[in-house]
Amino acid sequence: MRLLPHLTKLTAPARRHHHITDNGPGPNATGHICPRVHLALYDGTERDYLLDGPSTCPCPRDPHARYEPRVHLAYLLAQQGHDAHWLARFADLPLPAAERITEAAASATRG
Repeated sequence: MRLLPHLTKLTAPARRHHHITDNGPGPNATGHICPRVHLALYDGTERDYLLDGPSTCPCPRDPHARYEPRVHLAYLLAQQGHDAHWLARFADLPLPAAERITEAAASATRG
């Protein structure tokens, strides 16, 4: 999927600050907290996944969150109004994960 890195660069904001969907540890030395969500994908292990692309984070190698292009894509599409069932099919994600991503996108647009 060569489109995702290009799509990330086109759609990602230049800089992100504290975000209400963040469930991770406190801010790093720069005071930045990358938005993330706790999900279990197909392997069944729950992990923190970044919602934005790693290029928007000043500390992209954060050991507490992983970058999964399908999670990022689903988050962007959820912010545009797509529902969890559609996202699960389109991004090949488990429905509970797509529902959590949709909730995170909804709270991000309210905040």
